[in-house]
Amino acid sequence: MRYKPLDKTKNEIRVLKFLNSSSAGSTEDTIRCSIRNVSLEIPRHFQSHQDYLQGQKSPIAWDRFTKSVDLRDSTLEQTTLDKATYTGLLQSLDQHSGSRYKWGDFEALSYTWGDADDKKEIVVNKIPKDVPRNLEEALRALRGLKETRSSMYYWVDSLCIDQGNIEERNEQVKRMKEIYGQARAVIVWLGQEEKMDRIAVQTMRHLCRNPFVKNTLQLPAVLRPDGWSALFSFTQKPYWNRCWIIQELAMNHNSTLFMCGKYKLTRRMLRLGATYCKERLQVSEDRNYRSKHDLDPGAWATAGRMYRLVSVAFNADGELDLDVLLNLVRRADATNKRDKVYSILGLLDPAISAGVTPNYSLPVQQVYTDFMKSVVDTSGRLDQIVFRGTPAEDGWSSWVPDWRELFQRHHIRYLRSRHASKNLAAQFRFIKKGKGLTYLACGGFWVDTVDGIAAEPPLHCHATHSAPTSNRYSGRTSEAIYQTFCMGHPAMPAELLFKVPWDLSRNADFSPANLTPNPDWLKLSQSSYFERFDKFRKHNEDFRIGGQKFRTLFPQSDDHNVDIACTLRCMRLALLSLNHRSLIRTKSGYLGMAPLATRPGDVIAILLGCNCPVVLRPFDDGLHRIIGECYIQGLMDGEILDQQQNGRVSEQEFILC
Repeated sequence: MRYKPLDKTKNEIRVLKFLNSSSAGSTEDTIRCSIRNVSLEIPRHFQSHQDYLQGQKSPIAWDRFTKSVDLRDSTLEQTTLDKATYTGLLQSLDQHSGSRYKWGDFEALSYTWGDADDKKEIVVNKIPKDVPRNLEEALRALRGLKETRSSMYYWVDSLCIDQGNIEERNEQVKRMKEIYGQARAVIVWLGQEEKMDRIAVQTMRHLCRNPFVKNTLQLPAVLRPDGWSALFSFTQKPYWNRCWIIQELAMNHNSTLFMCGKYKLTRRMLRLGATYCKERLQVSEDRNYRSKHDLDPGAWATAGRMYRLVSVAFNADGELDLDVLLNLVRRADATNKRDKVYSILGLLDPAISAGVTPNYSLPVQQVYTDFMKSVVDTSGRLDQIVFRGTPAEDGWSSWVPDWRELFQRHHIRYLRSRHASKNLAAQFRFIKKGKGLTYLACGGFWVDTVDGIAAEPPLHCHATHSAPTSNRYSGRTSEAIYQTFCMGHPAMPAELLFKVPWDLSRNADFSPANLTPNPDWLKLSQSSYFERFDKFRKHNEDFRIGGQKFRTLFPQSDDHNVDIACTLRCMRLALLSLNHRSLIRTKSGYLGMAPLATRPGDVIAILLGCNCPVVLRPFDDGLHRIIGECYIQGLMDGEILDQQQNGRVSEQEFILC
């Protein structure tokens, strides 16, 4: 299909119009549509997008689309319109006012492209065209909307961008923020309804339409058996994992319609559904000591992701938080891995975006390197370079995160709020090397070297055994151990972990007849949290901390009371800390939590402009490679600067390759 070139001087985009909307209810006839070039210049008599973002509650325009688009949330949520809005609506319907643009108006589609090999035919500008089945089904759903019968246009990326024109694709990627921001509304296609979706939708509608129910977890009897499982399945839909939807949802300033087959939902319904999932998980874990949810973090991650996506909103006065965006995009899917960066450029600080020019002919590594250079240059911080995964390719610069790889370590939000180097700006310079590599030279402090490592049993890695080291914490060793296991998190008294008896069975034949008679300890021993924590400590019983073997830190009897709920929550926190991390000890006696890849001889350093200490691995010719962020007890809040003033450490330059 031939595309008419877009005229930049007229601010043109292409939009799609259905030619057979009168047969909207049909599922058999072929989708027929036309595509035309239009200008995005808005007539003066309509309020601007910027005016609306400043807090106006009235619809974006009073015209024939007001009721079907701007006010549909009120219809779906069964809320009452205020008097001014109702009066304006009647006037707009009576006057049959024009549209925002001379040619009409448009909504933007947000969807997943689906299986490229599963095709269906549509007709565009009288020419047959094969498109993925999921897109054809989305178009069929759009064709059935009320506004389509009033001649609404639609913007659909795979059809309105000439995908075979690399130059145009590069240009249009830069305009995605503008297009979704200027759209009258965004239509989200979640796919055809599945078996449990009816219950999930009914549950979300119930939560939305009954806001004053005291116990939101108490669903009506008809929803109670399957409401939770249906909602959890809903959070796992492929749509929520697509990287481009972050910007598409964030830039939508007016109305968002979520469509799942024949069902229609609002943002508020989805937020309440995700909140219900998280609250239900927490209650389940608190009540059921045998809960396995801690071993399946996907339940928390998927519910939390859906909530953040439908809650994200671009602030006209400033960009979105970089941490939030990078956490979302890291767990997202992208057919073209360059889109892990390009899909969020419009939401970032313009100074960061200015350092990255979309170019699909560049190697992925170069795209990620340019992006991270721009982040460091603009922010003057090194926080992002340490939260990295293991690169999938050789020759990848260790200070450049590979956004294709999941960041598997949990419990880092509180870690990011620490201030190991206070608020000092980074001191850095970039060094270009051959084969497209760039080194990062940065200032910081050498702290110590790793001397001992305790690992989880599945890794078949036992604690290292070296000569006893000095004790950095003297009389506060116990507190240092507690704090290390929860990485300084203030939520729970971690000392409860070390009140759990070393043996909760009389012998190795762990049978009911042999169990300790204390019923509270018996109940605790049946928890999946205890099972994992106990395996860890037994696996590392000879690991030395401050000259003591690990097992000696625990009581040998069970003749004291236990707060089961608090102890289990402490265990959960400790297991989150240990997730893909190891308990480490340094030569001078520091304790910490470091990435599993850490080895004896690795260096602990604090880089200026970085909130967390880092593990570095010495490389050839004085170079270092980043292994990742770490927690070091006693060095998380700028204590290294006191040591500098006392002359015990001095600043030096690390060259990261």
